[in-house]
Amino acid sequence: MNDPRILIVGGGAVGSLLACDLLQQGVPVRLVDSKPSLAESDPHSRAVMIWPRLLELLEKTGLTKALTARGRPAHDVSFFAGGERLGTVPLGGLDSPHPFGLGLVQRELEDLLWARLAELGGTVECGVTLEALDNSGPLPRATLRHADGRTEETSPEWLIGADGAGSATRRLLGIDYPGLPFPLGIALGDFPLTGPAVSGVEYHYGSTGLLPLVHLPDGICRLATIVMPGEDDWSEKPLADWQAMVDARTSIPYRLGEPLWKRTYYPRPGVAESFRAGRVLLAGDAAHSVVPLGGQGLNLGLGDALNLGWKLAGVLRGDFGADLLDSYDSERRQAVEHIRALIRTEMELSAPPTPEDAAGRDAGIRAAEASGFLARVAAPLMSQTGLSYAPLNGPLWRSPLRRRAVPGDRLPLFHASRPDPAAPLLEQGAHLAVVWPGDSRPPQWDALVARARTALAGRAGVHDLAALGAAGHRLLRGRFGPRPLLALVRPDGHLAHLAPADRPEESLAHLDRLTPRSPAPSEK
Repeated sequence: MNDPRILIVGGGAVGSLLACDLLQQGVPVRLVDSKPSLAESDPHSRAVMIWPRLLELLEKTGLTKALTARGRPAHDVSFFAGGERLGTVPLGGLDSPHPFGLGLVQRELEDLLWARLAELGGTVECGVTLEALDNSGPLPRATLRHADGRTEETSPEWLIGADGAGSATRRLLGIDYPGLPFPLGIALGDFPLTGPAVSGVEYHYGSTGLLPLVHLPDGICRLATIVMPGEDDWSEKPLADWQAMVDARTSIPYRLGEPLWKRTYYPRPGVAESFRAGRVLLAGDAAHSVVPLGGQGLNLGLGDALNLGWKLAGVLRGDFGADLLDSYDSERRQAVEHIRALIRTEMELSAPPTPEDAAGRDAGIRAAEASGFLARVAAPLMSQTGLSYAPLNGPLWRSPLRRRAVPGDRLPLFHASRPDPAAPLLEQGAHLAVVWPGDSRPPQWDALVARARTALAGRAGVHDLAALGAAGHRLLRGRFGPRPLLALVRPDGHLAHLAPADRPEESLAHLDRLTPRSPAPSEK
């Protein structure tokens, strides 16, 4: 078999999404997985939530409509104690075309990804294991073992390890995976549920512990509970014990049916010391694993794939220098810290040491709702629409979205389901240049737009935002401000560069800095 341009190790959600993204950009991909068949993939996955930011990004892969048809929308996340609602994180006010989370098990997402992969001419080669990896030369050299015992050697231009927390890719590279000890188990189960669904995602604080509850399609709910050291395994307990726990922790008349499945597992959160070693990159759980609250870990991995896809394709085309891939590590590492801070806060809220501390927690959540903090700050962070690659100035929870956008921030509006049809769509693999008129279109506006188009001809499509309607203008006014400017938007919707509207040469210089002076031999 000829050496592939891209070899992806791991055919789960992250590897398959990256393969789809690259194939859509015309990049040939080989995707292998050690499982004997896709049927061996776990149907009882831990992740059950797709957040708004990923629904935006998945539009480019053509999956969002099918996902929303299968999943159960969660329009809010609420916190309860003793059956009383303490506060709610509303998602409906987000500046996203998908202002809701989506309750959906990971296997449903994987089924859609594998079907999309086949539509694009790709496949997952099952029963193929990465056995050895030599990364000392100009190109990685991988030894693959097939299910029949046959081995082959291949030298892709780039190798992506998307092979999970126990990643063979990471182990063969010798990259450490330090993490904080997590001695607790987590028992999960999917149960039929009847009763008043009081929120899309519920966190119930009881005197005996935390009960997260996520509503899924067809009247099913996902329940989870902590298994303390020495405690009996909840996955072995009968339905009556789970019902008693729900009664004690929720004080809501929920009735459980016989579980579809139950399981206990022990997370091992960690973050690889590097996400890149030469021409080998790590993605998803191979790069980072977090305590799985709210499906944030799955969303992190999907975000890795969509951050990496446009950069990798652009490097292979010769549009960008390989140095651009260094930003993958720094940007996604910041995303990991964003989610770790969020999960750490949720864990701290779940286990106050004294009744007085619990009362203080409850009062704090009420105050956070009354002040608007849950809507203004918590909703963007939890939904990942507030995830920025700009440097953080201060603690995450004290850094609400900036009033004015800076490079690295996500921008709204440029997705397929945008509310304003005059807004341009993100390019598949190229930057988008938009010229913002500010509050009042200057008299020389047409000349400014023409100058930008001349300066950026062949480098980026230039779009005049003066045609936006009131809804589109309102969405961008808070990010761009009252004065005219030129903004370069990356293929993933993050702001790349800002310049005055009358100085498009500054935007051209930014693109020049991303472009290699001369392509490497393997990229010709």
